[in-house]
Amino acid sequence: NKVIMRELRMKKGDIFNKNAASRSIQRVYNTGYFEDVNVRLLPGQRNPKDVIVEIDVTEQKTGSITIGAGYSDSDGLVGILGLAETNLRGTGDKANISWEFGGNTDTNKNYIFSYTHPYLNDAGDSIGFSIFDRESEYDDYDEKGDSKAEYDRRTNGFNITYGRVRSEYVSDYVTLETKRTKYTDYDSGYNYREWQNDPSLPSKYRNYLDNNFGRTNSMTWSHVFDNRDNVYDPTKGKRLSFTGTWAGHGMGGDFDYFKFIAENRLYYKVGRAHVIAVRLMGGIATGDMPYNDLFTLGGADNLRGYEDDEFRGNKMYEATVEYRYPIAKKIQGVVFTDLGNAWGGVENIPWYHENNKLHYSGGLGFRITTPIGPIRLDYAVGQDGGKFHFSFGGKF
Repeated sequence: NKVIMRELRMKKGDIFNKNAASRSIQRVYNTGYFEDVNVRLLPGQRNPKDVIVEIDVTEQKTGSITIGAGYSDSDGLVGILGLAETNLRGTGDKANISWEFGGNTDTNKNYIFSYTHPYLNDAGDSIGFSIFDRESEYDDYDEKGDSKAEYDRRTNGFNITYGRVRSEYVSDYVTLETKRTKYTDYDSGYNYREWQNDPSLPSKYRNYLDNNFGRTNSMTWSHVFDNRDNVYDPTKGKRLSFTGTWAGHGMGGDFDYFKFIAENRLYYKVGRAHVIAVRLMGGIATGDMPYNDLFTLGGADNLRGYEDDEFRGNKMYEATVEYRYPIAKKIQGVVFTDLGNAWGGVENIPWYHENNKLHYSGGLGFRITTPIGPIRLDYAVGQDGGKFHFSFGGKF
């Protein structure tokens, strides 16, 4: 009861307000703990002018276990185990751990553990942390989408985030993070380790590993306005965010840079169950940025129809428009178009030549709600042909 009651914007004895009641139901549903939330208004037992508010909820599963396996020539057979709970013992706390083991590399060290406590006080301030150590096969692409190097990259570190509620729809978040990226093994294409010992190469080739792998210590601040009616499947409202990252510059680490991103998500209901969703974002950065921290576009999350992280730079803009419509229960269809570009700040990437032209794509997709979470299936056609994208996670 406590987890539900703390989301309500109306208290016993208050004058009944329809808007406060509607917002309360949105907040209860947005916890993600319930399949359905209904409200009934009953007359008072002693005074018929009083209102008894009865909230009826249908709980859904908030825990999941993921067991899987994968095989590749470079890694061999890898096992996957994941445990997640978004309502730990009914407290509203969130915990998640995933672990990969086996394989030819040090995959037994692949893990991510995160924990979030969403209510530090009555205002709804939150705190959470993550500890991670992951090694995976990675491809570096040039501006044409051709793979130039395939290698194993390891990233480990931890972060802690404090969330401060400013008002009903406005919150601030501060994240402190330290992470280290390491080039662990060569697979194919360019071998960055060999470049270090080749005196005939220019310095930007010989110093490629030092310029793009190492320790990053950073502080990130985000200011968010969010009045969406449903954070998992919004039909109206908007989410506007401004995020700035300060890395190095007295915080230690191997890199010093500033990074800023602005993003606006807008939702318009069309008819009974159709929605037009729009996302606009742009970013700019200055300083000594490693390859992995540059802005990236391409892949399932932003510029579909292109390779993952195909376009990079210290400047970026992107726009997405989606038309979402119901097909069946827990299945939604999507028609979309994406456009954008990332460029600049690639002086330390000798094989990448920035491209200032606009990249665009369009396609069709499906959103499927499953017991292990939402699945996204998209097929997009870009300037270089079509590409299929399969990913887990909710829509923007």
